[in-house]
Amino acid sequence: MEHLSRFQPRDIRSLPVLETDGWHLKQYAILSEGKSFDPAVAAAAGAEALKRLPPPGGLEDPIRAHGIGFQIVHFAQVAVVAPVFYWQWGSVLSKIDQMRAPLHTPTEFGNGAEEVIGCLWEMDIVSFETDTWKSTILSGEGTPAQRLAAYLKARIS
Repeated sequence: MEHLSRFQPRDIRSLPVLETDGWHLKQYAILSEGKSFDPAVAAAAGAEALKRLPPPGGLEDPIRAHGIGFQIVHFAQVAVVAPVFYWQWGSVLSKIDQMRAPLHTPTEFGNGAEEVIGCLWEMDIVSFETDTWKSTILSGEGTPAQRLAAYLKARIS
């Protein structure tokens, strides 16, 4: 029953924020046991995510995606999965279809299981990001630009 193995924490790394084409995409990496971080894989995952995301609006756009989100590049046991989440309508967290690359071609991302939101290790990051969104963007002090800067600066440790 390997699928019910005892939970073990995994190494989580904060990567630089991708800022391009109106998007601010925070990136994280998760390394399962025995896996190494590869910056080329993270770069390929980020590039693919930016192709798939909807056109961004601004933080104050009430109709479109705000152009703010995060991606988790998970160097998992069986593949590299890279879920992408983004904010819209102030308080709604949306996602694109799961991105997945085989271990033998880890920079070639296709679609994974559409119904999957993420695994437990990824949900720790999702929880951190939703708490950070609430405390900076929706409850923080300052102008929208100052609150955005605070959100982008906050990283899971």
